[in-house]
Amino acid sequence: MDLTIVLFALIGPFLVWPVEYFLPYPSFVEELFKAILIYFLPQKNYKTVVISGVAFALTETVLYAFNIFNFGGLELMLTRLLSTSILHSATFLTIYIFGKNGGWRLIIGLIIAVLIHYIYNTYIPIY
Repeated sequence: MDLTIVLFALIGPFLVWPVEYFLPYPSFVEELFKAILIYFLPQKNYKTVVISGVAFALTETVLYAFNIFNFGGLELMLTRLLSTSILHSATFLTIYIFGKNGGWRLIIGLIIAVLIHYIYNTYIPIY
């Protein structure tokens, strides 16, 4: 298993956070970052992609943990970690499944992943 994609996924939220400040569309920005990882990094498989999704969610939750008292405490943070782990793993997998052979299908996977993320952000309570 190539850990390069996992390491990039771990630092990903720190890289996209400033971009989201100026371009406030987290669904698009985060999924575009994942699509770039899927496209450029070699040696990917399902297991690595799922682990990358969990790594991305973990780091994103750490960013939110700086404001833990504004969110309602540790229980809510753990719930958020679990739900975003599922979300980010699912969107990473969506992009990977569509884009593993390259080409225009990666764009379709990106669009589907953005829609999944947008629906999550819209209908799951904001933390």
